[in-house]
Amino acid sequence: MSSRNKTPRHLAESVCAELRKRHLSFPNERVITDLFETMYFSSLRTEESEPVKFHMVFLDPGVPDPKPPRNPMKDRWCYVPFEEPIAFEVSNLVKIAKSSELRTSSFVVWPDRDGKLLIWGLVDQQNLFHKFLNRSAEIQPDRPGLFQASVEGTGVVVVYIRYEKVAELRINELIRNALDIFRESPVRNLLTTGIESYLAAVRAHIANDMYAGPHLDEFHTQQWLSVLCRILLRIQKIKKGGAILITPTLDTPDLNIKYRINYDRLRTALTTNAITKIKSDFLEKSVLGAAEAKDREIPSQKFLQLRKFEKDLRANKNEIDGVIWFVAILTRVDGLVVMDRSLDVKGYGVEIMTSQEPANLYLATDRMATPSKLKPVSYTHFGTRHRSMMRYCFQHPGSIGFVISQDGEVRVITKVEDRLILWENIKLKYYTYASKK
Repeated sequence: MSSRNKTPRHLAESVCAELRKRHLSFPNERVITDLFETMYFSSLRTEESEPVKFHMVFLDPGVPDPKPPRNPMKDRWCYVPFEEPIAFEVSNLVKIAKSSELRTSSFVVWPDRDGKLLIWGLVDQQNLFHKFLNRSAEIQPDRPGLFQASVEGTGVVVVYIRYEKVAELRINELIRNALDIFRESPVRNLLTTGIESYLAAVRAHIANDMYAGPHLDEFHTQQWLSVLCRILLRIQKIKKGGAILITPTLDTPDLNIKYRINYDRLRTALTTNAITKIKSDFLEKSVLGAAEAKDREIPSQKFLQLRKFEKDLRANKNEIDGVIWFVAILTRVDGLVVMDRSLDVKGYGVEIMTSQEPANLYLATDRMATPSKLKPVSYTHFGTRHRSMMRYCFQHPGSIGFVISQDGEVRVITKVEDRLILWENIKLKYYTYASKK
């Protein structure tokens, strides 16, 4: 009888299957299994009482950059070899793990001629990938190697091929697909009111000839959703746990808002950023088009206006970054942060007063919460923070609860028809999943 527990061997099988599907050559599967076993067992160790975390790229040091671009960017990665390679072993990884960081650098790992895994050096300039993954940048930088893998927590190994998340081993569970509830789902439907209000505010400040159709709506909708995801990601990184409630029902005895505020800066900053970007893109397109058609230089006044837009967009980005930090830090206070549908913060340190338990609770195994794919789960299985959010969302349809555990797990709760639905394994970062046949 086969075990339901997944191991590094199962992770290796999944990654190798994906590499074969892409017709990519790689050392034999035993080498890949050794790689993930070593990463997994390293994650169970500590160094100076801190968990061991690191990032690696499976890269042939003999040909580290087989297809370099003709005009590489100044901040493109490069391979930094060790004078002598280091054995890829748990004891060595524990010692040098801190010289690798997903935000900056990765170990270069590859087998020697005998199939023994070695750490050959590092690659630098991984910060652009980290920013894109965490929705802080729009440009996808080039990624080195056959695949990349990270130890992101105790017993947690995540594998990427470029920007596709191939699989994740989380203790004894192999995750091949996260739920993108922000693309299409009952949760996405409930967020529509806030999104449409935001788009309407943007359109009100833009001339009709500047607002070029549905693709702009989609682009700025994704910007709005990305900011919400970035808040949740930032709370994850704080590692204190927290909760955010988005609700249309603020004046209710079921919420005891200890620290009332009316913080609308996220909404206004997003709106200003969208308006500035649309005007900037329109001016740049029209000016450059006219200059090319008439073979003229750009008028100085319009050039200066473009520069001003660029400066304003940088300032807008910094403002939004600061607001995200501000909101995330509020969750460190006992209680939850409450927002309206436009993402205005109405208070924090909020206590949920209702004591009536939900009549039911289901775990959604797909983003749409398809009835045939729901699994009944026990309300008492969860902690205090989760249970209070469940009670509120069941009593107040249209509300969405985001609960972040100290271990970083994000769960989303809302009522769909007469069922209270819980989603786990939520896609927050900017990656795609490897296609499944």
